[in-house]
Amino acid sequence: MKRPNLIIKAAILVLALSSTLLAQEPTPPAAKPAGPTVRLSLIVTDSKDKSLDAISKDDLRVLEDKVEQTVLSVEADVRPVDLGIAIDASGSVVRYLGPIIKGAKLMIVNRNPKDEIFLERFISSDKIETMQDFTSDQKLLMDAVEAIYVEGGQSAVIDAVYMGAEHIAGHNRNSDRRKALVLFTDGEDRNSYYNVEKLLTLLHKERVQIFVVGLILDLQDKPTRTARAGNRERAIKLLTTLAEETGGRVFFPRDDAELGQSIAQIVHDLDGQFRLTYQSTNAVKKDYRKVEVNLISTSGENRKAIVPRGYAAP
Repeated sequence: MKRPNLIIKAAILVLALSSTLLAQEPTPPAAKPAGPTVRLSLIVTDSKDKSLDAISKDDLRVLEDKVEQTVLSVEADVRPVDLGIAIDASGSVVRYLGPIIKGAKLMIVNRNPKDEIFLERFISSDKIETMQDFTSDQKLLMDAVEAIYVEGGQSAVIDAVYMGAEHIAGHNRNSDRRKALVLFTDGEDRNSYYNVEKLLTLLHKERVQIFVVGLILDLQDKPTRTARAGNRERAIKLLTTLAEETGGRVFFPRDDAELGQSIAQIVHDLDGQFRLTYQSTNAVKKDYRKVEVNLISTSGENRKAIVPRGYAAP
């Protein structure tokens, strides 16, 4: 008569042991939320500093804040461009005015049909003017370039780029278009309201790519009656920083022939760059994130990947 009790006790013991074993099994860790999908402009150059037209995602290693990321795709960036052309019209660049106008016309003629261009002329902070607002009308743009003239004043290069970038960012804001500005200047900033840090914050936030033709041949590093010491060095540093931080390029032509080559290369870069897409592993950080892209080369060729040095996380 006592056997049913033994059976019941055994069943209770089995259930207790089962519950203990289940409780001891480790709980699988919760999956980490994915960070944003990041899309960046990409230019790849060869050993002669010429940009290439083909690249594979397997050739790239992407780091965000020094953490390796998974590259999703690399494809030709065929989106239309909202392009600003900013021309320094101060007296220090007067001898370059002819080649600058010729270069600006080359960019206008070689634009894609859906590209839109605006033309900015600048000297000091109070003399930054739009010669022609965004348009794809070639005649209007050509007429505006022809109307560029030089006058005296204290150059405000940083302010000119800041206002140009703001204007570009506000145009077609909600559309998926590339945003770029080509700057013709000697880089000698004498009287800007904004500083470099504020300018870079804007450029990172709005994803405006800067290309520079630096006309620095007449700048001196020795002080003169009208200029401070180190002008050339400061100009090179400023213009290089603007280009490298935004994934653009800077050229310092030494003569008219190199000036023409620089402009032709910028035209190619605007039309022939790539769009790099990767999945960020960081879903937490809200502010600026640093990005580094390295090329994995098996051929020994000296190639270089040019991307923005970071982006402002959404």
